[in-house]
Amino acid sequence: MPSPVQLVGNLSGAIGSDFRRPLNQLVFVEFGGKLSRLNLTHTATVVTSGSATLLASYGFNLDTGIEDSTGAPLTGDIWWSPPAGMVRIGNAQMINLGVTDFASLTPDTIQSLPYSAATIPQANLSTNDVFAVHTNGGNFSKIQVIAAGLNLQIQWVTYKLDSPYAVLGTGYQEPEDVKVSADGMHVYVTERTGNLLKVPLAGPNRTPAMVLSSGMTAPQQLFLDESNNHAYVVEFAPAGHLWQINLTTGAKTAVLSGLQNAVGLVLGANLQFAYISEQTTGPDTGRVSRFQLSNGARQTIVKGLTAPFFLTWNDATQNLLLVPERDPANRITMIDVAGKNSQVVLDGVPFRPSSVTVPAPGQMLICSDKIIEEADLLAFQPAGPVLMGIGFIPFDKVITVAGPTQGLADTTVDPTYFYQVKNTPFGGALPLTLNYMRALNDGAAYYRVFVQNASQGFVLRDVSWTDEHWNGFEFVAVTTGPRNVGGQPGFFPTRAISDLFLWMNPSLGGFVQSTDLPDGLNTIWIEFVGATGNLIEWATPLTILVDNNRCTATLAPPTVNAAGADSTCGLLHYGTTDASPVSMPFTASHPNNFATFSFVLVKGVNQVTLPPLPIAGDPVTAALGLSPVVETVANLRGNCTIAAFAEEVHVFAAANNGWSRQSQYDADALIAYVLAP
Repeated sequence: MPSPVQLVGNLSGAIGSDFRRPLNQLVFVEFGGKLSRLNLTHTATVVTSGSATLLASYGFNLDTGIEDSTGAPLTGDIWWSPPAGMVRIGNAQMINLGVTDFASLTPDTIQSLPYSAATIPQANLSTNDVFAVHTNGGNFSKIQVIAAGLNLQIQWVTYKLDSPYAVLGTGYQEPEDVKVSADGMHVYVTERTGNLLKVPLAGPNRTPAMVLSSGMTAPQQLFLDESNNHAYVVEFAPAGHLWQINLTTGAKTAVLSGLQNAVGLVLGANLQFAYISEQTTGPDTGRVSRFQLSNGARQTIVKGLTAPFFLTWNDATQNLLLVPERDPANRITMIDVAGKNSQVVLDGVPFRPSSVTVPAPGQMLICSDKIIEEADLLAFQPAGPVLMGIGFIPFDKVITVAGPTQGLADTTVDPTYFYQVKNTPFGGALPLTLNYMRALNDGAAYYRVFVQNASQGFVLRDVSWTDEHWNGFEFVAVTTGPRNVGGQPGFFPTRAISDLFLWMNPSLGGFVQSTDLPDGLNTIWIEFVGATGNLIEWATPLTILVDNNRCTATLAPPTVNAAGADSTCGLLHYGTTDASPVSMPFTASHPNNFATFSFVLVKGVNQVTLPPLPIAGDPVTAALGLSPVVETVANLRGNCTIAAFAEEVHVFAAANNGWSRQSQYDADALIAYVLAP
């Protein structure tokens, strides 16, 4: 299960919530009487900024803007230590962004970067290079190199993130749920005291709020249907109602009755069915049902839940529902509507969870009594991962367990899959396959690709790429190049759904040239943003093992009784002793043993089969035990007095780009000889 991250604490009973996507903001109510918000896009105040020269072997404190005058790297956040490079101090972490637009890096952008404890090599900090630091004081800094040498001239800005939490309005009477109007000008709030309010966000206290409807019994979750000028509300009562409320007149119409302590409510996209959670007792304890609104017919989907609360569709397909189960369970459960079953997806959430909001598939914001948490349900992505894989290799067929096989591809876990590779490194130009449909549904208009590794840091990969596109008459080559979005470089456009299958490779999202990367573990990060450059999401990072090393193959001249061929005619003489051994040495190797090999011996035009041959497909490490290949003269010449032979050793590189094995890294050797008396 995922590890949730606390976003805010010390709340007074967070219950209902709604997500304002244009502002990347969660609006929620606190049972203690507050209407509040939580910004997911971080704003900040500047702590320090300026220019400085970092002397060799001196530390620098980015929170105070003061260099360590002792010359010892004992304080501060970073230490300029040529020739090693930039070294972190204490618990500070860094990331190298390469040459990028320094001014356009916002506090929200730099706080979301994947920092690490790695040193940034001096060679990677040239003029105009930019790196970022998460300081020991908990702040975030962006730093640009002005001039590099024995001393390092920089400019920097250090930000202190503003609190994302704020109270918008007070004075509410035990508020239960909140929904934001489509125009973003109002919110609708249910109060346990029986009211539905319309609240202007320009004055969000309770006093100026309009009471649209009253007289309900403990109204709970609210569903808005503004296109038809309606709201729907369920009551927490032994025999409660589902009310339809006119948003203009406040008139109530009982759509359903006899609900048993109803709490959660959502409607389907066609508005024909309502899905309701009830905190029932008896055999149906804690049930979620589907009601046909035209006739009130109930269909129980699941039961046996512990105090189920508000309901949320997991995504636009409306196949899965999320529901918090309150104390003592304190967990989030996912309900398969069609399959009529449920599964716990997040256990051990804070006390008394009430609502879940889904800003993007796989991401949850959970309102509990005192705490709001964020959790990424990477294993539960009904719309699919946004970075699907590399070529034909799915992202989940890359080994993630730390160890010698981490980052290698293994599709043999599914033996029916057409593209079979086993413990294979990556090499060559790597085609990234993207889930454009999910990206677009999530609101992404552009994306850009980064690769992170220990020696280069976090580097933007913005190389143009070409695919074939149908123009109505024929396929033509179309090149997609990077562009600036929101003042930042390196973005590619998200392909439109209407145009998707006019591309020869619909899911292709560009290439990462791995020959520019160091051999070893490299992590691919893809950032998706909206039309103005606002962050939508990061794809699940994919760590791969890159190996672009070439193989080696050699054949030494064969010998008989340790004697080689004569220098005049080139014949390998065996004399009269048929029992004499013929030794045929060879090598087959790869720097990291990511290769297999074959050794072939041909007499005339026919291949000779000799134990322990054939060895085609053996790992290169086996060559150490097989070389030299030794056989007697008698077995080699057979019925021939004089026999001509050819030896070939071929080493096959295992590196794969997801579409094919990278045979350019193969090696081959060929030698011929004649065995004669």
